[in-house]
Amino acid sequence: MDDVLNPAQRRSVQIALRIFEENLRQLMELLDGEETNGILYRRKLNLSSARRRVARKRVTAALEEIAALAIELSLEQEAVDPAGWIRGEMSESWATLIDTESHRLGRFGKIDPGLESVLDPAIRRLSQLALELSIMFDGKSAT
Repeated sequence: MDDVLNPAQRRSVQIALRIFEENLRQLMELLDGEETNGILYRRKLNLSSARRRVARKRVTAALEEIAALAIELSLEQEAVDPAGWIRGEMSESWATLIDTESHRLGRFGKIDPGLESVLDPAIRRLSQLALELSIMFDGKSAT
């Protein structure tokens, strides 16, 4: 049945299904995972075991439906390199970090005179690291 979609429709359906599948698999990781403790955050899914079981069943049903539709429409697996996603996230982090330099925080109120010497050097180092990571995943070099 691979002739029921024109190339643009096929691409649209494939992208929508792939994004949904990626989200479902990420949800399954959260359902199966333990608590994640970062430096400035803690991630824990607060869901009863009964609701987790129901959610897992629904995720599994959705994945099975995607698989059946992929077969019926002859959609092929696509290799997805996460480098672009990493580059985008690091670029966004760079911009967000730059936006937290002390002189830019004035939009939130008066700036303490001592803030610049405490905050800005660290923010500059972090934003530089984010930029370097973004460049590492630019897709132009494999090393």
